[in-house]
Amino acid sequence: MNYFEFLMVFVGVPLVSVLLIAFRKGKINQFNISGILSLSLIALVYTTPWDNYLIFRGVWTYPPDAVVGKLGYVPLEEYGFMILQTWLAGVLFALLPFTKEIPSLHFSPLASLPAFFLGVLGCFLLMSERGTYAGLILVWACPPLALQWSLGFRALISTFKLWLLPWVLLTIYLCLADAFAISKGIWSLNPETRSGWELGNLPIEEALFFTFTNLFVFQGLCLWHAWRKA
Repeated sequence: MNYFEFLMVFVGVPLVSVLLIAFRKGKINQFNISGILSLSLIALVYTTPWDNYLIFRGVWTYPPDAVVGKLGYVPLEEYGFMILQTWLAGVLFALLPFTKEIPSLHFSPLASLPAFFLGVLGCFLLMSERGTYAGLILVWACPPLALQWSLGFRALISTFKLWLLPWVLLTIYLCLADAFAISKGIWSLNPETRSGWELGNLPIEEALFFTFTNLFVFQGLCLWHAWRKA
């Protein structure tokens, strides 16, 4: 199996499935589409330089015969993964039953402090070769988390129970898919730039990555609701 086939089977098929459910429930409307497309564009723009740097540093590697081609250092399929993962998380979010008003956005600088602590921890990890991947994840995750938490802390707390389960389930699913891809050699991670802690054959850093990327989408769409429906 190559990267394109993996992408279609493990992300494309679930996406089509939840889209059909969302269409039947009338959840695919202009409001939800605008939010999902906006976040997918942000994800692509924000993640692309980081992805290129990871591959440049040799944190991730891809066999040449497993990818269609590259743009910069990044396989074309990786750009597709950024977009399709955002769409999948976004459509899952659209299916959630919002039955109460979400608190409006309110700037609260102190709410961003946990994100900055994560960023500091990331900088500390970057001082070690084996902390490279985890450190780059935490430093990369710090700005969007700080922005989301400082702008919409009340909205996120009030809706947390609503999107907690789909966030966790989607993260577990993508971690399992990632473990499968690693086992098939679709991509691999440099053992010298990661901690060596694993869940089965899944590096703990990959679980951290999917935890944050899905969190960005669920929180981002929650704040989209809070902003547009204020």
